[in-house]
Amino acid sequence: MLFFILMSTGNVFSQDNVNVFQQNAIRYSSSFFHEDDRFTILGNMEINGKKIVFANNVHIWGEAGRATWRFLLFLDDGTFLGMYTGIVFDPTEIKIEGQRILFPFNPELGNVMEFSDSIPDRVWLDGEVFLFLKISDG
Repeated sequence: MLFFILMSTGNVFSQDNVNVFQQNAIRYSSSFFHEDDRFTILGNMEINGKKIVFANNVHIWGEAGRATWRFLLFLDDGTFLGMYTGIVFDPTEIKIEGQRILFPFNPELGNVMEFSDSIPDRVWLDGEVFLFLKISDG
């Protein structure tokens, strides 16, 4: 079962485009990503003249129901740029404001991803550092 949420950020993605993003992630690694993962388009912003689309992927595995969370970045044509792994959040509670993404975490422990110059190599969120795994330059 596919689970999609489209959040309003001024752009609407058709079902076909959502499938392109998820399929490109699966093409990158069918061991990381699957058709039945919870895949959510979160929104987009322009970074250095390129429109970047943000998505969340939650892969549930094993009978114990363990989950792996991945925060994915794509170009608007579906090119998979990379991901941060392990950021656990409610996708309905993030906000995209200008060049920043605000997460539902305590500000003292880090709750902002800043994209004003580029895609950050590392981010500090909820008291942890998350590294960007670059897949493509796009």
